[in-house]
Amino acid sequence: MKPQDILLGVVVMVVWGMNFAFVKIAMTEFSPMMLVALRYLLTAVLLVPFLRLSGIKFLHIFGLSVTLGVLHFAFMFTGLKGTDASLAAIAAQIQVPFAVILAVMFFRERPNRRQILGIAIAFAGVAMLAGAPKTSSSLFDLGLVIIAALLWGLAHIQVKWMGAINPFVLNAWMSVLAAPMIIGTSLIFEDGQWESLQTAGAAGWGGVIYMALGVTIFGYGIWYKILQKYDVSQTMPLTILAPLVGAASGIVFLGEHMDAIQIAGAALTIVGVGAVATGRAKTTPKIEADMQAAAKAEG
Repeated sequence: MKPQDILLGVVVMVVWGMNFAFVKIAMTEFSPMMLVALRYLLTAVLLVPFLRLSGIKFLHIFGLSVTLGVLHFAFMFTGLKGTDASLAAIAAQIQVPFAVILAVMFFRERPNRRQILGIAIAFAGVAMLAGAPKTSSSLFDLGLVIIAALLWGLAHIQVKWMGAINPFVLNAWMSVLAAPMIIGTSLIFEDGQWESLQTAGAAGWGGVIYMALGVTIFGYGIWYKILQKYDVSQTMPLTILAPLVGAASGIVFLGEHMDAIQIAGAALTIVGVGAVATGRAKTTPKIEADMQAAAKAEG
């Protein structure tokens, strides 16, 4: 890879990794699902020029908007509210092994030995994170993050069924369809939405803008261009930076702490996920690796 492309890739991973801390900060002013709704509303406005009807598999996108746009983020953000950002950033990476397992179930894909070993290591690492003592995180909330990771794996299957599609077109439709559904979900399960809209300051609105502009518009735009230029084997190692940055941002910006057991669990998880992500055959379509990497920001 050219040095400038490596640098751009690193910048994207930093933006995506820091999203976990920024979401935690934004949730001091907005409830979890309300925050997701505002993100989708702003993203929908920004991506209006990409809305197209021709060649769109509407039912597939609608199904994806339910799984990924509503259920995944409802579980992820609700769980993140009660989980340290540093732990959530690592635990959420179990979505990559989940995607491989579901691909075996739905498409009868055959993971290689490296991937199988990586899956086992990654789950062992997450088990250590869940069982680690002296953490401010709720085991229940960490469980919600893991459920969200499973839902992302299911969304990965839906994307494979959908086939190739312009990422900005997909994000535009996802935002338009998911926004009203997540707003309705927030109104059912949360309260104080109107009050938060009136009182929110830089922390809340800054988080919304960061997710829409930084994570989605900038992150996706740069990363897709990089993927079009290089093989998966060249780009996937960069994605390991995202959870590392996510964990570091929780420690630096939120004052979180990881003890020896948590650090060991995080190391195992990252090593396992890395083995799964880089263990695919060279013939694997780039869109699969793309979804694996891009979802690291969806926390």
